[in-house]
This record gives sequence, structure tokens and C-alpha cells, in this order.
Amino acid sequence: MNKKKPTPTPSFLTNETDNLDYSIFQLNLFLNGYGEVHKPYKIDYNTLLMSYHLWKGKDIEEFCQDQTVGYFLLNPMHDSAEAREAFCIEIREFLLGIS
Repeated sequence: MNKKKPTPTPSFLTNETDNLDYSIFQLNLFLNGYGEVHKPYKIDYNTLLMSYHLWKGKDIEEFCQDQTVGYFLLNPMHDSAEAREAFCIEIREFLLGIS
């Protein structure tokens, strides 16, 4: 096994080049263009912090992925690859900012 080979960061976005431009455009809208009331998800930062402090794992990526999958399993109305990716990025940035 080659230990020098970097492992790719997991992403919810598609690998298909046909849809990648649209996905990146949508992702940018979710992260930078829409206000909190227009995003397809709502982040409860108090609950997120409690979950993070009770979580016994070490990998923040794993926590963010688990939270994202769980959120959209319970809220499938606005689920999309772009919304999942934006949600994951936002909670990762928040948690890294407090660590």
C-alpha cells in the first residue's frame, strides 16, 4: 500500500463532468448566495455542538458526513447532492472554527 498517495476528500457531488458545473454553481448559491431562510436546510448549532461533544470519534470529516446523511434522511424534501455538500461544508467550517 502506498502511504504517500493522498486519500480524496469525500464529497456528495457527482463525478460526472456533464453535471459538475451545474453542481458547483448550485453549491456556491447555497453557501454564498442564499440567506438562511432560503437554504434547503436549517442548522441548529446548539444541537450540533451537543452532538459533537457527545461524539467519541476523532475524525471531524466522519462526524460531518454522518450528520449530513442523518439530517437529509429525516428531511428528504429538499435533498440534493449540492444541498448535502453545502450542509457538510457549513458544519465542518463551524466546528473547525470552535476547535
